[in-house]
Amino acid sequence: MNDTYNIYFAGEVLPDHDGADVRTRMAKLFNANDATLDKLFSGKRQLIKRDCDKDTALKYKQAMERAGAKPIIARAGETAGASDAPAAPAGTPNKPAPEPMSAAERIAAVAQGKDPNQPHAPASLHLEPAGADVLRPDERAPQQAADIDTSGLSVDSTAERLSEASAPPPSAPDTSHISMGSVGEDIPTLDRGEAPPPPDTSGLDLTPEGTDFSDLSEREVEALDLDLSAIALAPEGSAVLDDAFRKSEQATPPDTDHLSLED
Repeated sequence: MNDTYNIYFAGEVLPDHDGADVRTRMAKLFNANDATLDKLFSGKRQLIKRDCDKDTALKYKQAMERAGAKPIIARAGETAGASDAPAAPAGTPNKPAPEPMSAAERIAAVAQGKDPNQPHAPASLHLEPAGADVLRPDERAPQQAADIDTSGLSVDSTAERLSEASAPPPSAPDTSHISMGSVGEDIPTLDRGEAPPPPDTSGLDLTPEGTDFSDLSEREVEALDLDLSAIALAPEGSAVLDDAFRKSEQATPPDTDHLSLED
């Protein structure tokens, strides 16, 4: 009886292929919608084709590899119940089954493009439940408690203030005796800007009409007897200053060659 094969896919992408591009090509290859693609790329092994002969299995393998996806091909009957979880690696009579890799080793293997079907690698990646440890106990670095002297520290009681309470604010002033005046009402203490009182002229009187003010007229000034015998007027056109007091520099007349008079 000829062997038959089952074709699986666990969401693995071949090296040097972009995951988004592989998803697009797989959608065209199997005419799959988004819900089907989400299931195919969930990380769990999904059945693609059941009980096909060797030639058909090779055709599926080649088509999926051209799309950038890595198929998983197993003989029918060897993967019963494996559509929900990857099968555990089996050992040989002379060699025990390899120890499963930790989550950190699986992530590093995929990042380096290693074949997950090789020894010491799972058939596919799967997510651990929430709260699961990423590292095995033997992979964790030992934690040493720091020896810190806290003898000089103390903890205050609950809700105890760290500083003195601020003084309470002063009470609001009493305004019960204050009221608003009517619109247009004068304010008694407000300066109204009244004119100052007139000056006191009780000590002054006016000269009766017809009074002679001749005593206030301009007085005649007596001519002064000045000796002008030593003073003489210079003839018209004479120099007022002596040569010693005159400026020797002569001002240079301005250049007027570029000027002309219009008719």
